[in-house]
Amino acid sequence: MIIEHGNILNDEQTKIVNNIANDCNILFDTARLLFYRGIDTTEKARRFLNPGKKHFYNPYLMCGVKEAVDRISLAKQLNQKVLVFGDYDADGVSATTVLSSCLKEYGITAQITVPEREDGYGLNVEKILQIKDSNGLNLIITVDCGISDNNAVKILQENGIDVIVTDHHEPPEILPNCICINPKINGSGYPFDGLCGTGVAYKLGYALIEDKANEYLDLVALATVADSMELVDENRDLVYEGLKLFNSKNLRPAFKYLITDTSKIITSQTLAYQVAPRVNAGGRMGDANCALNLFNAQTENEIYDYAVKLNEYNIARQTECDVIYRQAKNKIISQGLEKDNIIICYDENWKTGFVGIVAARLVEEYNRPVIVFAGADGYLKGSARSVQGLNIFNAISYSEEYLIGFGGHAQAAGVSVDKSNFENLRKKLNEYVENIGCKFGGEKTIYVDMQIDSPISIKFAREIQELEPFGVGNKKPLFSVMKNAVNSLPIRKDSPHFSFSTPEIDMLDFNGEKNVALLSLPIKKQLVFELNYSVFRNTQSVKGIIKNVVLDCSDIQKTDLFVLDNQLKNILTEETDFEVEKNKTIKDGYGILYAVSDVRTLNLIDDKLNISLFTPSVKSGENCIVVCPTEIPENYQNVVYLDYPLSIINTSLPVTVNALDVGCRYLDDLSVDRNVFAEIYSYLINCKGKKFTSSWEFYLHNKPNFDAYNFIFAVNVFLDLNFFSVTDGVLKIGKFHKQPLINSVIYSKIVSLKG
Repeated sequence: MIIEHGNILNDEQTKIVNNIANDCNILFDTARLLFYRGIDTTEKARRFLNPGKKHFYNPYLMCGVKEAVDRISLAKQLNQKVLVFGDYDADGVSATTVLSSCLKEYGITAQITVPEREDGYGLNVEKILQIKDSNGLNLIITVDCGISDNNAVKILQENGIDVIVTDHHEPPEILPNCICINPKINGSGYPFDGLCGTGVAYKLGYALIEDKANEYLDLVALATVADSMELVDENRDLVYEGLKLFNSKNLRPAFKYLITDTSKIITSQTLAYQVAPRVNAGGRMGDANCALNLFNAQTENEIYDYAVKLNEYNIARQTECDVIYRQAKNKIISQGLEKDNIIICYDENWKTGFVGIVAARLVEEYNRPVIVFAGADGYLKGSARSVQGLNIFNAISYSEEYLIGFGGHAQAAGVSVDKSNFENLRKKLNEYVENIGCKFGGEKTIYVDMQIDSPISIKFAREIQELEPFGVGNKKPLFSVMKNAVNSLPIRKDSPHFSFSTPEIDMLDFNGEKNVALLSLPIKKQLVFELNYSVFRNTQSVKGIIKNVVLDCSDIQKTDLFVLDNQLKNILTEETDFEVEKNKTIKDGYGILYAVSDVRTLNLIDDKLNISLFTPSVKSGENCIVVCPTEIPENYQNVVYLDYPLSIINTSLPVTVNALDVGCRYLDDLSVDRNVFAEIYSYLINCKGKKFTSSWEFYLHNKPNFDAYNFIFAVNVFLDLNFFSVTDGVLKIGKFHKQPLINSVIYSKIVSLKG
């Protein structure tokens, strides 16, 4: 992984940050963090630090709102039949609920409907005409859809139905010939174009019933977070006010069974990771009306039943997504798609409701844009997810000649294509990326807001918390400290969670056993963390929550003792099937993981491949070098050891040992002389009761007058034979049995390998 920090401030910028800090009565570091996020004036900072209703824009600023209110007023006067037509995701269901509720308060009891995902996105003319034939219909108001449905609107109008479109998706060149409300329309007049579909519906609702519409700001907050809208400008205000409702005594009954623990403060993260997936699960499983019914249910029993069903759908959704993800990975690997700048794959057996989630997971893994398609009968529907640096909507627009339809945003989009044009689309999209000069893949970059080099104050942690709500466009700040060896211990016996202290802050590492060895290594490492401010029994505290441990692999030579110790503990105990080849060329490309068993071998490799410890820092299958590998991502097809190993990772992949004539081997430095062992044994007898975590750490701490490699070898043999033991981190004399060294698996294997 690559760490990027905020830029160093120049004199002029420092002056600006100081002014913001002084004028807003905040710390310089808090003002600096705001400055990095584009909040570069006192006015902007005050607005950001004081979100709320006072900053809401007048809905009548948005083109079409006045005309829509007039048409809705006419519908009320004439007692006309009105239908609110939404979408199947959390934004569409929330928008349908918000607008229909506002209409009811206004005096119109509207019919409501959302399509199922398999029916397709947008206005379903056939379904709407069936509703007209059954119940009568004079006016349709769309929410979260419609802006691209010019033809559908025309057909509905020809059938005597007026249409009002409220939407937030990118508008096409030709708009529907009706009242259109969308802040993204050129000349819309609205100061902010980042509202979600529910945000737009709320604005129309507010124009109808004013402050009474604020009762539905919790749904606006949910939809804004669920649809990954940027939490800036008015969205920040909307979500801030919506979260107030979530944390009030009047929590909407529909939510209480979707939140794991309603006694804790509900944040934007709660909405993103608990509520939104469950609301979306209905549409993904072919029952979008379940969520719509939940939001509009009137009795406790109905609410409970619909919520339970959504929770069950969410569990089923997770299972189905895992299956599709595995299948998509297999396609990518077998077809070599990881080499493309935009990864595109499809399967006609996949369900459209899951491809967006799978695409997002693949983006994280391959660090490049991904479009996953599903469909049948040659008609494919896909969900696109992008990375920073590429507007996926623009890329798809460039490929429009091969598409049936598309719509979306800069970071996510939906697209339809005929199977016969799939390969043309793939080539066209990758051509677009080449033309704009983007290159994706490689190591993932972590953007850290600030490098910390002094103790973190309670005031700073409290001010950071006041930057909530966090999400897209206002991510929770990340910090880092540079450390060498760190001793991480369980917070209590048998706990999976670990903790340790640094001069800057006390750290918590949830499920942190995987990081213990990394943290203990005597090389520089960046500890990336979030701040957690809390108050317990009137006592304020702050902790750092570890998010990543990033080693400085330019310092990796210092891990040689650890690597030897690790290999001795996992020494080959039986014959391993591998092929030996000499002087095999190291090459770039995809699919080969080059393994190093002796870090000194790195000095002999003149190559530009990425180097990491334990696991590849590049997950996409790009050729790389890994010292002492413990895990191999599925994107690799071969493992090639660049020196002769004492232990080989357990893998089903083909393993080749490239025994370079100049390659280093720890094996050559290990003595099996009994006299050497006797001297080390005598030394250890006098060390009983000393702290002991590992042989290499013991050596570095006590600095015995022995060769380091032989000392570590001997200690492992003695522990193997139970000459010594370790209890509660202390070295003790074990049950002594007069047995020869050759009885040690480790010793006998080294003797065997040395020939």
